[in-house]
Amino acid sequence: MAIHYQGFMRERIRRNPVTIGPDASFFEARSLIHDKGIRHLPVVDHENRLLGIVTENDIRAAGPSDVAALSVKELTDLLGSLKVSEFMVPKEKVITINPDTLIEEALQLMHDHKIGCLPVIDEGKLYGIFTETDALAHFVDIFGLKQKGTRLSVAFEDKAGAMAGILEVFKKHHVDVISIVSASFLVEEKRIAAVRIKTENYEPIVKDLEKAGYPVLSVGKWPSV
Repeated sequence: MAIHYQGFMRERIRRNPVTIGPDASFFEARSLIHDKGIRHLPVVDHENRLLGIVTENDIRAAGPSDVAALSVKELTDLLGSLKVSEFMVPKEKVITINPDTLIEEALQLMHDHKIGCLPVIDEGKLYGIFTETDALAHFVDIFGLKQKGTRLSVAFEDKAGAMAGILEVFKKHHVDVISIVSASFLVEEKRIAAVRIKTENYEPIVKDLEKAGYPVLSVGKWPSV
């Protein structure tokens, strides 16, 4: 059986996102963001090419600074005449990715640039969008957070093949591993792995791990509620 999952963005992208045109009004953009429950609104032309992006923060910042000095009619007229192109973040300042970007690279871009979304461009046109909500959903899926079991924090030597011994213990107990996450940093010259296993009968496993020289630092049921 062929396995097609490769860890690229095209497998996690939200296709056909809500978009808006550059000549739409402030009120149209605000209504779309509020009514659709979204925080990022790509601005595209008639050929679906990205021109910029509007966020909740852009909507808030677009209003006049001294609202109290304006009447309701003046404020409505002012904002009604304001076009999206006048307050959007232009495409030159928008960080984008393509469908074949690695998911890890996309997450690092969002982290490093402190942004909440990445428009996805393919052949010059908007292919989709990847948001912080999608990033969190990816973590939930890849770490198996919705699967019931036990989470063990295990310490091991920082050397090649050290984790193989941990897996041998799980194999001995015929336990399925849901996920393994190993920290990139050392704690008292040891690597730490958070391992989720598909069992709640963890006592004999912990005993054998420690007998094999792998201290178990903590044990938790997952989900915890």
